[in-house]
Amino acid sequence: MRARSPPLPDSGSGRRRDGPASNHHGDRIASTPPLLLGRGGTTPPYYYWGARRARSAPGSGGCNPPPPALPPTKIQSSRRGEKRKFLFASSCPPAWGAKRARSPICGGGDDVIIKPVDPVPGAAQEGVDWANLGDGPAGLIAELVLANDVADYVRFRAVCQPWRRCSPDPRAGGLDGRFLPRRWIMLDKAVTASPRCHRFLNISTGESIRMGLPELADHRFLAVTPEGLLLLLHEPTLAIRLLNPLTRQLTTLPPVTTLLGELISLQVYGVGLAHAASTVAVCFTHPTVLAVAKPGDVCWTVVYNGYLHSTVSFAGRFYCCVGTRLMVLNNATADQQRRLVLAAEGSNPIYFSLMADSLHLVDNAGELMMVHRSLYQDPEHNYKRKYEVYRADLDDGVLVPGKGFNGRAIFMGCRRTISVAAETFPTITADTLYLGYDFRERKRIIGYNLADGSSNPSHNVPRAEMHPCSVIDCLSHCIGKELA
Repeated sequence: MRARSPPLPDSGSGRRRDGPASNHHGDRIASTPPLLLGRGGTTPPYYYWGARRARSAPGSGGCNPPPPALPPTKIQSSRRGEKRKFLFASSCPPAWGAKRARSPICGGGDDVIIKPVDPVPGAAQEGVDWANLGDGPAGLIAELVLANDVADYVRFRAVCQPWRRCSPDPRAGGLDGRFLPRRWIMLDKAVTASPRCHRFLNISTGESIRMGLPELADHRFLAVTPEGLLLLLHEPTLAIRLLNPLTRQLTTLPPVTTLLGELISLQVYGVGLAHAASTVAVCFTHPTVLAVAKPGDVCWTVVYNGYLHSTVSFAGRFYCCVGTRLMVLNNATADQQRRLVLAAEGSNPIYFSLMADSLHLVDNAGELMMVHRSLYQDPEHNYKRKYEVYRADLDDGVLVPGKGFNGRAIFMGCRRTISVAAETFPTITADTLYLGYDFRERKRIIGYNLADGSSNPSHNVPRAEMHPCSVIDCLSHCIGKELA
């Protein structure tokens, strides 16, 4: 057991208190003027090399020989039964959160002087009223928090009422692009304790949270937008609604009664926002049409009749693939008709089979890319899959072949494709295309590396599909299955 320093009498109260604060090595820490760290001086060093940072509370002694006694820190006396308050003297820097001082490496060089920093005047004696910062400072903090992530902004507004007054309500306006959960993806497995509580994953930081979504009890889930919004159907009124899972804002769109006709089944295979998040574009199945609407419209407007091979929202506009051509929804005015216009196409002809191939658009961290999944026959007459990547040069209107994803990873499903920062998750390899469970070849390979052409074999897929054991299995299952 470590020997404690001898107790010192407490002045004025007759009680006893411990000596100067010491770290876990028994090295005493005192509040003194600047001290020298080196071998030449006679004054003992302020910290010892390799010791942990100082503690503000009085500690116990240690096995090392203690240095000469130094003036103790100031201790504010308290009444019997109350906790004692330890205040640092004006010449001593606060110990919490500060890094330990280190002596010169290898013992060479000149002596290093550590100058004490005075604490904030009055901060130790009286607390700061954070609730009454004022609209100016609190509003600036709210803007910085919102620029980082909308989830942090929701936490900021939940602190107190004055902070909510100085920050805009994310549920007050319409489809405001500032409050879209672009970095969050909803995982399909709900928490067993509450069927309407879902887990969300931040694909940029790896943070995981749980959100209760009671709105799902009154709606049928249809799809997820690339911006992270949930497309829902209110079956009693056939109204389409968009739910922001983080802010809980529910935006109502026109009913689909004019689109369904006599049909009662409605499915969606693509959805996204257009025109700076003011318009919603939805690809319906049965009937197979592309329709657009804005909050407040009476009905949906059909833009295209036919099947679109892939859709994505990119830079405030809605893109889709008609064959191998990249199309974009035009920014029509009140007098113009909404339609699809050509955005880019391959400089060389791209062979595309409607029966065997598929196209997948993805926003790869600010760069629009297209993945061509094709079927070919090897020299041994075995059919295998091949994956080719194209980068959309929107200025020149061409699709340029690529060899990777700029150090990121792509998770691709039949109807959904996302881009993930490889450095966020250690098990994810850069420039790798990971397949969703809705692809048949997922039973043989997990991912395909575009840089070297290698593939990762799949192991025990059925069990991993039921109980994802890694982030790769979890994301592959999430983009390849229905979430509801």
